[in-house]
Amino acid sequence: MFTEEEVECILKAGKIVKDVRKRAASIVREGARVLDVCEMIEGEIRRLGGEPAFPCNVGIDNIGAHYTSPPGDETIIRGGALVKVDIGAHVNGFVADSAVTISLDSDYEDMIGVAEEALERALEAVRVGGRISDVGTVVERTIKSHGFKPISNLTGHQISRYTIHAGVSVPNVANRDSGKFEAWSLYAIEPFVTLPDAAGEVVNGLPGNILHVVKLKGPKDQPARSYFEDLIKTYKTLPFARRWVFTLSGYNLTERLISEHFLYEYPVLVERSGKAVAQAEHTILTTDKEVIVIT
Repeated sequence: MFTEEEVECILKAGKIVKDVRKRAASIVREGARVLDVCEMIEGEIRRLGGEPAFPCNVGIDNIGAHYTSPPGDETIIRGGALVKVDIGAHVNGFVADSAVTISLDSDYEDMIGVAEEALERALEAVRVGGRISDVGTVVERTIKSHGFKPISNLTGHQISRYTIHAGVSVPNVANRDSGKFEAWSLYAIEPFVTLPDAAGEVVNGLPGNILHVVKLKGPKDQPARSYFEDLIKTYKTLPFARRWVFTLSGYNLTERLISEHFLYEYPVLVERSGKAVAQAEHTILTTDKEVIVIT
């Protein structure tokens, strides 16, 4: 159970994400640099009194998740792109997570609408004590009823303090998992939709410039140890961007910590057949009486 102060942090994080998500549509446009989008989103989170819970993810077309700009990224959003913006904020470690898909091509509007409808139906299906797998059944049925296909191996997730993925997954397809939604918990619900002729699953692509600490005890030698301790102090177990620490460490220290498995770098997740992907996402707070959409 959360304290009153913790609930205030959760709701504040949710409001920040909600407000920033509304701005995303005006930021994402043809010719915009992905780096500028990321930095504007992250800067707005800070301006509103939070901290990014993870680097702003910008997934263009077949990129499903885990791409953020590296230092000096010159990637441009082209005309006709389908752009997913995944936003996370935290207040004292209490995280809210939400995503929106923006189309620069009217051909994708139906797919975005299906993702949003699937999310709405999923939120209606959540019950404290109810089966988590019921959400997957509803999401899959909704998406397929419109002639599209869900991404079967991307899921929503439980959230805990300073932890984005807290161990419990919320599926986007039917399964036989017997797990249930618990009271006083946070969950991100996030349907992913692709075209009917797509593979309907993601695979690992290139490194996505997003890192997190996987060992709490750092290397023995300086300056690697000091750098590692600074990372833990600043980000704890939350993901962070290469570009956030580039001037602090340079390139070599980060690469060393990755190679020695002190840090993990997330790969970009891409749709296996190269088809475009749409996403919609909200975070919910479950109490013993109700389900609250906080974003």
